[in-house]
Amino acid sequence: MVSGAPAWMQGLAGIGTLIITLLVALRLIPDTPLNPEANPSGSSHPVVNEETMARSVVQVQIMANGELQGWGSGTVISDDGLILTNAHVATPSDVDNPELVIAVTQQADQPPVESYKAEVVASDSVLDLAIIRISQNMGGGPYDGALEPIPIGDSDAVSIGDEIIILGYPSVGGDTITLTDGHVAGFTANPTLGSHAWIKTDATILGGNSGGLAANLAGELIGVPTQMGAGDTGDIVDCRVVADTNRDGVINNDDECVPLGGFLNSLRPVNLLHDMLAAVQSGTAYEPIGGLPDAADNPNPAPSDFDPAGVTFGSPIFLDAQPPDDADFAPTDDPVWFASGVTQLCAWWEYSGMADGVSYDAIWSQDGEIQESVSYLDEVWSGGESGSWWVCLLKEDGLPDGMVDLTLNVEGQLQSGGFVGVGDSLAPVTLTVSNDGPETICYLQISPTTSTFWGADWLGADQTLAPDVSFTADLPPYSYDLRGLDCDVNELFVDQQDVTADMEVTY
Repeated sequence: MVSGAPAWMQGLAGIGTLIITLLVALRLIPDTPLNPEANPSGSSHPVVNEETMARSVVQVQIMANGELQGWGSGTVISDDGLILTNAHVATPSDVDNPELVIAVTQQADQPPVESYKAEVVASDSVLDLAIIRISQNMGGGPYDGALEPIPIGDSDAVSIGDEIIILGYPSVGGDTITLTDGHVAGFTANPTLGSHAWIKTDATILGGNSGGLAANLAGELIGVPTQMGAGDTGDIVDCRVVADTNRDGVINNDDECVPLGGFLNSLRPVNLLHDMLAAVQSGTAYEPIGGLPDAADNPNPAPSDFDPAGVTFGSPIFLDAQPPDDADFAPTDDPVWFASGVTQLCAWWEYSGMADGVSYDAIWSQDGEIQESVSYLDEVWSGGESGSWWVCLLKEDGLPDGMVDLTLNVEGQLQSGGFVGVGDSLAPVTLTVSNDGPETICYLQISPTTSTFWGADWLGADQTLAPDVSFTADLPPYSYDLRGLDCDVNELFVDQQDVTADMEVTY
């Protein structure tokens, strides 16, 4: 979504893109494939017909008091004028009583023409999906059925490496409809949305493409480009303060702005639309996921008196498989390492003090670099007040070797974090910490030097390190920061050690 008006709709201009302007008059030229030379990857897409798909993609304009506030994209999915888009497009949180105008492309090299008005019929802030229906033409007459719906595919059938096509109205390259293409790069999972919470792609997708079309090479809708990594206001920016880079326990303007790429690279799988679409087509009320109020009635369902200081997140425990669908499940092992070739990495933790509707981040990093494409940024919580939660990432060709850490934030405040080594070269070695001083060490923190958090106390709640007592930890070979605290939480020492083999350090 983009515009020159509110900050939440500002798109990032100037990042490198693979955008192609469709240089055909979509309604004037017969249904023939685009020129392969106009495709940024050079592929010819022998099955799909981009011109036909483009007739199903519209611009959703957000109007207030006759003024354009911004826009997103949408896809026509039924003959009676149902359009799929994002919840943040259909029900923007900072526009009172928005009016939705549907603009239709008549010529690919010209801006779309305002043609219809639409109304929201279902919305879900957890999914960030909404269905709107064309209610009338711009003259007040009934919908004429002129827009062509696109067939809905099976997003569960999508595999890593599959080529996908994106159509929409982005923030650069003019106001015309544009096409990009790329490949499926991976998937993420969580308890609410299952094994395909997000489809990750290497396609370049700019802000105005929010709510638009992601299709497979059969021309079927398989995902919706959705705003990710956008910050609290929805801006698409080069960087965000999302990590406690100075390790003072607080995420604020004293921390570094972390580069995040500045473009959308996440698709909400279309299979998550089925319940919403079935409710709309049957004329029944749709109940949003997590019991949150419908975004059409309450676009910001987070409790106004929510205080993240009351949240407790346990340290994440890492797994190499998705946890079972069992509320009583709890990991029995807490590994620090997985061998090369692992294709899935999950993190499980317990929590309390949460509330549906608040925002949270689960940020994956490798060797100190945030992996934006597999992180959860500004997600809407739907897990209730307490329980257990997990997030997973999947790469069928294997995760790259390296030190992986996960940072967990709630409403922009650091809650917890943990790390795990991936790769044969990171098979654990032993670090022995001996207390050679006069003070008892009550808390011992060990964190990779590339991490932005100190993490949990390795001694645990029932153990201390008295003088002349030692503690042994198994760790992947890496560079670590160590910190010891006394029982009044006063700092006794901070040290850095390159742990490359079995070794002992004394303090």
